[in-house]
Amino acid sequence: MNSYLKNIALLLLLSYTNWSFAQQLNLPLNREFNLVNQKAFNAYDANIHTSFQPILQTQISIDSSSILSKNEQNYFLINTNKTHLENRSWFARKLFYENFIQVDTGKFYLTIDPLLNLELGEDIEDKRPEKPTLFVNTRGIIAKGHIGKKFSFQTAVYENQATLPNYLTEYVDNNNVVPGQGRVKKFKDNGLDYNTAISYISYSPNKHLNFQLGNDKQFIGDGYRSLLLSDFAYNYPYYKALVLFGKKNQFQYTKLNAGLSNLTRREEGSTPEALFTRKSMSVHYLSWIATKWLHLGIFESTIWQTESQSGTKPYNFMQLNPILFLNTLNAGFDGNDNSQLGINTKIKFPFKTIIYGQLMYDGNEINTKYGYQAGIKYVGISGLTIQAEFNKVEPYTYSSKIPLQNYSHFNEPLAHPLGANFTEIVGIINYKYKRIFTQAKATLAQTTSTGSDIFMNYYITTNEVVPIIETDIVNLQFHVGVLVNPKNNMRIMLGINNRTITTNNIDFNTNYIYFAFRTSLRNLYTDF
Repeated sequence: MNSYLKNIALLLLLSYTNWSFAQQLNLPLNREFNLVNQKAFNAYDANIHTSFQPILQTQISIDSSSILSKNEQNYFLINTNKTHLENRSWFARKLFYENFIQVDTGKFYLTIDPLLNLELGEDIEDKRPEKPTLFVNTRGIIAKGHIGKKFSFQTAVYENQATLPNYLTEYVDNNNVVPGQGRVKKFKDNGLDYNTAISYISYSPNKHLNFQLGNDKQFIGDGYRSLLLSDFAYNYPYYKALVLFGKKNQFQYTKLNAGLSNLTRREEGSTPEALFTRKSMSVHYLSWIATKWLHLGIFESTIWQTESQSGTKPYNFMQLNPILFLNTLNAGFDGNDNSQLGINTKIKFPFKTIIYGQLMYDGNEINTKYGYQAGIKYVGISGLTIQAEFNKVEPYTYSSKIPLQNYSHFNEPLAHPLGANFTEIVGIINYKYKRIFTQAKATLAQTTSTGSDIFMNYYITTNEVVPIIETDIVNLQFHVGVLVNPKNNMRIMLGINNRTITTNNIDFNTNYIYFAFRTSLRNLYTDF
């Protein structure tokens, strides 16, 4: 009986804590970190909008005790709750259980944590006699907090030096960016130096509205990839408004505006550091929980031309339009301003399985451009997640007759890393027991050169005969590790990334083995 009363008291305390602090922060945008959260969010009776990520913490209202095992329950929303332990030393608490610094005055709450990725590895397929030592040295800091019940903030800074495997170095040489982490400069002989800043402020005047202003990434979908808007490209400045309405908040409408950059200097610039050319993006997304088992989402994104050869264009106030489809009716699919449309679906089954999919359309007067996704995820065994996914995008999708107006940011696609004209299969198995975790992932893709480069202007025709090149890409990745501190997802890992790319019967192989001590709070993709 005493144990029963203690459990009730603990539940009431947690309920009071979550209500009283009313955190207006987002959950970290990291797939592996959120596996337990997503299992609860995708339960058959859960009434949570999951397809526009990151998810706002105050939108989560669910009793996870009947969904998750006891071990999983220990890590559900672990980063959102306060943790103060009295029966352990300061060193043990800060290393294994708590945020490094915590300030709590009742009306003001602040946490500060270090950000690390100390990684050392070797590509055993690289047979060069003087091959460089492969490493990543990331140091940073993250601070987040709440002022009262309606206002929250977060800021993070990453400073990096690295020497990467050959295929990633080639990607950097071709695109002038590290995948998802921004511009680079040379570091010593073979290294790269780059940094990343992430920040936002979040305000909710009531339980139905939220406004955010920041510099970060967004993701739309329920899968591993997104064909609508993914978190592959570098961070961008944005403002976002979210509103919940309808019976039991069955509708969620999100309006996102973002400033995008192409890494092409303005022609009128007189110095090597002239400003980059810019464009803007506005996104409308309506999420509808139609039934307890069916979720639907309707997507519209418009890329706006903010400058031309004659200079900066006057601000187009249609960017502020909050009405779904009005921008597409105004701009169309292939003008100086151009739109993309899409549908996101998720079907939940009572046996802890979901199927999901996407359909996107980006037509023009020459080609009908579209892509589609289909996937399945099973979470019926404690600690285990199994996911399989199929993605296909037709030639010329995401491109534009004005190359600077394509669906990209910082020389990287805003949707799938492979751009267009590809077929891909993804399989992922995750298992976690207490603090031990492992992941095995395989991606198999075939790309065709015709219409695959979203940065090209395909309206220009020449008499030149261009050979069609088909490429097979196989990525096999595995890691195993121990979770050091669940508050900031600090972990020790041992992993291997095997990549084979075959073009015209020529194989290029990478077999990267690494050891890492890492704070993992974001998705970084190397499987393309």
